Amino acid sequence: MTGVKGGFGVILIALIALTLIMAAWPAVLWSRNTKTNSGPWLEASLDKDSATVGSIIQLSLEYHLPKGAALPDRPEIKGLEGLTILDSVKEKDIIRIRLLCDHLGSWKTGPLSISYIDKDGKSGILETGPVSLAVHSNFGEKPQDARLKPIIDIIPARPVWFKYLPWAAGIIALTALIIGFFFWKKKTQRQVFTVIPEDPPHIRAQKEIRKLEMERLFEKGDIKGFYFRFSEILRKYMESLRGFPAAELTTEEIALHIEMEDDRVLLSLLRQADLVKFADSKPEPAKKEDGIKSALSYIDKTNPFSETETRTEAEDKSVMKNKLKAPL
Repeated sequence: MTGVKGGFGVILIALIALTLIMAAWPAVLWSRNTKTNSGPWLEASLDKDSATVGSIIQLSLEYHLPKGAALPDRPEIKGLEGLTILDSVKEKDIIRIRLLCDHLGSWKTGPLSISYIDKDGKSGILETGPVSLAVHSNFGEKPQDARLKPIIDIIPARPVWFKYLPWAAGIIALTALIIGFFFWKKKTQRQVFTVIPEDPPHIRAQKEIRKLEMERLFEKGDIKGFYFRFSEILRKYMESLRGFPAAELTTEEIALHIEMEDDRVLLSLLRQADLVKFADSKPEPAKKEDGIKSALSYIDKTNPFSETETRTEAEDKSVMKNKLKAPL
């Protein structure tokens, strides 16, 4: 009798355990397939919460497509307009994009979306919200108070040309005497000056860009030479437009002086040029053409003369300015 009761207890325990397993099984299966059975979705994330100006950040776009759908070889990604994209890699169910953090404050994308093609050949779109991070200065919390320190042990204490300095000083002094005598003599005689019209800054910058294009340095393989000249033209134009020595500053130092939102376009072009000059980046010809168009558009937009003022009127103002400077 005791054996029967013991056997009945074992059977009862087994039935209870089996009932619990059967009750839990559907819940476990649904949890495992929740993501798989859901509709198409897109999720965006960054590899860091904050960054410094000039650093590289990675945006990851994880996606799930409808059954039978696929991304094109070069999927169209929207929401990154105005940001500096370095490169992108498409993997299974994820796209990784490297971007350059090129301004202070808040770095933010727009609403993100990716286009795909479904099994019937029709286009569809996956969408998600924007992502952002805080951007800090490389010079600390108060960049305006930062002081640059000289690099030690790169430049010799006594340059090679130092021994020729006395000779150079003598030549300069003699040249100054000759020039002084020349100007003194000119003052004693009546002179007729021929004034050569000087182009306004925006016209001069446009001419130099077109001249650079005609030299075809980029097409001949001298990509660095092209971008060194291109960067110099843009820096000189900004210097004449905004009144600070942009031609003598680094791109990061120029960023600290920028106050007008329109100048962000020029800052992005300077950063692209820096990637070629110092990081051996090799942009596609289409990227170079886009840079030329953006530069010309920026120059035309920031033209200091009114929209109704003609080129002749601008040149006449420049001639009058030169006449006022000319000695009597």
